[in-house]
Amino acid sequence: MMKPALKKNILIAVLCVLAVSVLAAALLLGGSNAQNPRQAVSDDGNIPASDTPSPAETSGTAAPSETEEVQYSPGKITRIYVYTTDRMLDTFVERYGEEHWDFDYRVLATTDQTTLYADDVFRLVKDNLINNTEPMDLFCVPVAYAPLFTHGELSQYVCTYEELGIDVDALLEKMDIPQHIINAGTNRDGKLVALPVDSEVNVFMYRRSVAKEVFGTDDPDKIAEIIGGGTESWDKFLEAAKTLKEHGYYIAPGCDDLSFLVDWSCPVSELLDVNPRINPKWEAFMDVAKSLYDEGCIKDTERWSEAWFQDMKGKGDKFFGIVAPVSLSDFLDENNETYGDWAICLPPFQTQAKFFTGIMVSKHAPNKDLIKPLIEWMTLDSSPNGLQYRLANGTFFESGKVNVISKAVLKANENISDFLGGQDLNPIICEAMDRLDALHDASDPGNYVNHDYISSIFMDETRAYVKGEKDKETAIADFLSRVRERWIESSVR
Repeated sequence: MMKPALKKNILIAVLCVLAVSVLAAALLLGGSNAQNPRQAVSDDGNIPASDTPSPAETSGTAAPSETEEVQYSPGKITRIYVYTTDRMLDTFVERYGEEHWDFDYRVLATTDQTTLYADDVFRLVKDNLINNTEPMDLFCVPVAYAPLFTHGELSQYVCTYEELGIDVDALLEKMDIPQHIINAGTNRDGKLVALPVDSEVNVFMYRRSVAKEVFGTDDPDKIAEIIGGGTESWDKFLEAAKTLKEHGYYIAPGCDDLSFLVDWSCPVSELLDVNPRINPKWEAFMDVAKSLYDEGCIKDTERWSEAWFQDMKGKGDKFFGIVAPVSLSDFLDENNETYGDWAICLPPFQTQAKFFTGIMVSKHAPNKDLIKPLIEWMTLDSSPNGLQYRLANGTFFESGKVNVISKAVLKANENISDFLGGQDLNPIICEAMDRLDALHDASDPGNYVNHDYISSIFMDETRAYVKGEKDKETAIADFLSRVRERWIESSVR
């Protein structure tokens, strides 16, 4: 992105005069010691101390050392190298550059949007960190692999925010970021190395009209109490399901719509033991789903199927709600008859919606002095000029507001949803974050890969069990067998 500026043109003219003067002096002195005009003035405007070529001139690839200060000057294009599976990161960097950098630059982004897959980006990032193969400043990896970079074997290659010169403790206090998010981005030495920008929490999203008909209220706090919101128990939810059935409603279209009540975090090694056993809470979920199905409280509709969409639009079978990420609370447009008839509250079990990974910096980053204010602006700036504030109040994107990780920012802004009948999302998001902090086990480093296929395979087998196609032991055995097969086939572990 070329950004001409008057002061840059003046500086170029001054440097040209300097170059001519140096060359003239060399010619007047004569002899074989006269400098080559290309060496008379370096890119940063300094006269070389000797005729000895720099490493960059001889190899063409040398990057600045960790202690070398990079110069940003006329005639030089500064390249910012971004590797990311978060498809907004390069957009954030571009916008920051437009507003803060007065030199010529290019944001060179390697993403999974076109020819590369997410695992390809992961492999490139890993290689760059270990071998310094290609220049890399910022990176985001698939959330499943983030623990390898924050707590695991690759954390030694990741620059801490403190190393960049950021006053981490002071800014964290102002931002009021949930502790479980901070811990997820903290390395084994207790230093912060990663923070995301966006936040995501799971909520129970329900039909207001059904709530009023069956329970006499659509108030989110009262509905949360009725379904056992935040209790970490199935008891009240099962009672509510029976009440809804008596009025002719399913509590949810299918067991898929309850799967966000389960924490799928699991070291794959536990599933590959000689005598493996699944998490008891997973097995309890299978039993609850089976019971709800057998008693006619849920159907067997799969999420994202045509029948599921018809139900959501109010054109299929009647049901009460679904457990889903809060970002799903605006996926139907205003032309659907259920638009505005929804609300959200806390679900019975509060689990993390692990969709967003932290922004990290390579220890080999060639532009660390530029990266410091950029990282602050994206992750730790609670002011109205910071990225998170602008995302939360809708001034960054024309398309709407974004949920962010800073509770201070969320509390300073509203996010009124017409889809949710005028409900403000931010108080529920903050409440869910607080609940996750209360449940968070700080002693568990979570330094294992969370493969998405684990939950996908488990739900396949759960549906087979729920519909009576397999008994529970067979479904569990098939789940473990399929995980082993997928693990062997996987190129990234």
